[in-house]
Amino acid sequence: MKKYLALKASAGSGKTFALTVRYISLLLLGAKPNEILTLTFTNKAANEMSERIYKTLLTLGDDEAYLNAIVEQSNLSKKEILGRKSFLVKSFSNATLSIFTIDKFINKILREFCGYIGISDDFEIKEDDIETLSMKFLESLDSKQFEILIDFSHYEKKKFNSIFDLFKNLLEKNETIDILNIDAKLIDLQKDMVLENAFKIKEAILNCSVASNSAIKAVDFEKFDDLFGRTWLEKDTLADYSYFKKCANETIESYFSTLKEQIAIYYKLRAGYSLSKLFELYLMFKDFKFSFNKNKNYLEFNDISNLVYELLSTKIDKEFLYFRLDSQFSHILMDEFQDTSLLQYKILEPLIKEILSGDATKFKTFFYVGDTKQSIYRFRGGKRELFDYVANTNKLLEVEVLNTNYRSCENIISYVNSLFLKLPNYEYFEQESIAKDGYIEVIEDSAFDEDEKFINVASKIAALLQEGVNSNDIAILTYTNADVLNLYYYLKQKFPSLKISTEMTSKLINQQNVKAIINAIKYIYFKEDIYKENLNALIGKSILNELDLLVSLEEKSIQDLIKEIASNLKIIDENIIKLIEVSSSFNNIVDFVYEIDKLDANMVNSESIGLQILTIFKSKGLEFNTVILLDRIKRKNVDKSSLLFEYDSVELKNIFYKIKGYENYNKEYEKALAKEKALSLEDEINILYVALTRAKNNMIVFKKIKSSVFDILNMSTCKIGTIKESINISKNYDKVEKVIYTPMNLGTQDKQIAKEKELDENHLHAKYFGITTHYCLEMMNEFSLDCLDYSLKLARSRYSNYLNEVDFIDIENRIFLLVQNDAFKNIVKDSEFITEQSLIYKEEIKIIDLLLFKNGTYYIIDYKTTKDRLPEHIAQVSFYKKAIKDIFNTNEVKAYLVYLHSNESFIKEI
Repeated sequence: MKKYLALKASAGSGKTFALTVRYISLLLLGAKPNEILTLTFTNKAANEMSERIYKTLLTLGDDEAYLNAIVEQSNLSKKEILGRKSFLVKSFSNATLSIFTIDKFINKILREFCGYIGISDDFEIKEDDIETLSMKFLESLDSKQFEILIDFSHYEKKKFNSIFDLFKNLLEKNETIDILNIDAKLIDLQKDMVLENAFKIKEAILNCSVASNSAIKAVDFEKFDDLFGRTWLEKDTLADYSYFKKCANETIESYFSTLKEQIAIYYKLRAGYSLSKLFELYLMFKDFKFSFNKNKNYLEFNDISNLVYELLSTKIDKEFLYFRLDSQFSHILMDEFQDTSLLQYKILEPLIKEILSGDATKFKTFFYVGDTKQSIYRFRGGKRELFDYVANTNKLLEVEVLNTNYRSCENIISYVNSLFLKLPNYEYFEQESIAKDGYIEVIEDSAFDEDEKFINVASKIAALLQEGVNSNDIAILTYTNADVLNLYYYLKQKFPSLKISTEMTSKLINQQNVKAIINAIKYIYFKEDIYKENLNALIGKSILNELDLLVSLEEKSIQDLIKEIASNLKIIDENIIKLIEVSSSFNNIVDFVYEIDKLDANMVNSESIGLQILTIFKSKGLEFNTVILLDRIKRKNVDKSSLLFEYDSVELKNIFYKIKGYENYNKEYEKALAKEKALSLEDEINILYVALTRAKNNMIVFKKIKSSVFDILNMSTCKIGTIKESINISKNYDKVEKVIYTPMNLGTQDKQIAKEKELDENHLHAKYFGITTHYCLEMMNEFSLDCLDYSLKLARSRYSNYLNEVDFIDIENRIFLLVQNDAFKNIVKDSEFITEQSLIYKEEIKIIDLLLFKNGTYYIIDYKTTKDRLPEHIAQVSFYKKAIKDIFNTNEVKAYLVYLHSNESFIKEI
């Protein structure tokens, strides 16, 4: 085993495989699980790492790839390794593991040594209430401090919330400067010096006989603020400015040279003053925040890292603390090393250096893995330069490159190689492929500039489904959470029955139906039309539409109010249910309308399967059979921060206060801006790399015609290869023959039928009873009592918040009666069957509960849980019957309505 190793692992190259092999090899070589400090970046990754190691230990010997890699790492024979398998499984499962997120590990340090900085070890971890914290900070200032804040705010023309954002930025960076006491009067004096020299140029131009009107207008200033922003100030000489060229001479050029020197001095004073005043205020805020957090007994994650670093720097003997920690850990494994922040590394550095000290008498190892091309979290502190810095400053460390991609097909890998290998000054190792074929398509889409932005995306989804791609295998990647939500609502309208999941943590109050309820309640309370029109837009009504919101506010809880309004508007869904649950924290409607916008709960998406929509950032570390990648819909937000941090590799070189035009008079600031611009471009390239390496089989890119983010890679329209169909067309059944559909225009039924219509929409219980019954039937692999028992357990875990035990007994009884029904048993016997089968036409999808095929005949089953047997049920199933006849060009189709009643199962052939 190489004791000190860094792996540069490109996308799909087996990073997790390498970590697992390393961990198990360490166990085989005598390391104990609690001695192996394994650090990841998310709880999910930490849990998956533990599970992967455990499952690999359990199945050791079954997978030759793992076994051969462990043989190579441990230098043990297969017989020796397998002989220790039982012992390793037992020791790993009984051990206290040291597999943490970095945040959790740093939190562990603070809790163990928190007494040294005077905080309790039972502190909570939560985010600041910005409004409360900022208000309390203002109240804590004395008159002199408050005057400093007001002066800074006035001088910089910044509102307090902008200043507060700067404080939070500085807390995250945890960098300091030496404060310079610059008197503001010096800046005023310097302004006068600038004007004095500028007036000399003005006088010379006005006295120039050949000066044009444009030249005279260019020196039309009387005050300092009038002077600034003049484009001629940015020139190297006055002769470079076309309007002054005829008047330029040695004297006027000397005036200009002196003016430029005086302006440079002004900028230096101005920037130094602003930065010093900001840090003076920041240090006040930092001290206040520590006291506030201490009294409230909570910390943010940034606070924890800052306090641990302070603990190590000033409050405790560093050797003592690391002796305590070092005695616990002999091996360090770090995942996603490119996302480590500078502060996190500074905290871990002594532990790493101790291991890298090279004591031959002790078995100690250090291993880290990552990919600088996948560094996309610089905005929250990730420092990709650390990867090479650590390798280059530790001679014992070896660096290896993993560049074989086991994820994507050959065409996808070749296409990605062609895009990134030609980029200048970008470290990219050509990736090799294992799997053959694959499909690439780049589409220029003008619809992104139209109101219906996603119409072509919807068409492509319909086409993919018709070409044999399972919707469960499709992921759509976007740039922002807003794009995820907009696309989700659009596709739900286009494909009402298609299951769609969103891997996002958007706030509950941003969900469409929840926003509608919030605006409805605000309209009832404030009587302001803006809330009514917001509501109309959210529920798809026209502007100035009158709404029936005559609800009584007296003696009614917020929960009851939400339920009544949602029922009236017919928008009850899982997120409305969650809103009802969390609204118990509001005492009355006044609390609700004024505090609801601060609600921090996340929205719900109960679909664990189906077509996925997620941001590129959320997709990192994941893979999908088919990826649809969308361009950035809106322009990227401009960086409006007033601070510029310049690093030389990993060392802070400068902190600049941004002032427009400063780059024309300060070369260091100009270089720092250029460096930041280059880093921002690299961020964009890395995001594209992550996005373009998620697909296994098929990748479709939708590109804007103008101002496309893909222009960075010079991408153009193309089609490479052929679509790879999904192996399974059903999420539940692996052994089902593939049904190939031919695209047809089947028309639509006269009356739209949705499953919710079969239930009383105003009756929440009835709705969830029906949904749960359908889910239970959907989860049954076969219609047996054992499968019924299993599917009921799944249904209970998913819907127990909405139904009680009596309901589940009722559902069990209804399905039991169906399973025992002789007519039903005869239909399903010896049939090939698929639950929830999709029919596609006109870019819409209809869902059949159960489609069977037996002896050349197709059988359609549609379940109903309503008491009433309605005419529209017959219309719905008749439509399904016609569709199947047309699609498969056969008259051998039978259709049945199955009514699941509490006392019988009634089957009606249509």
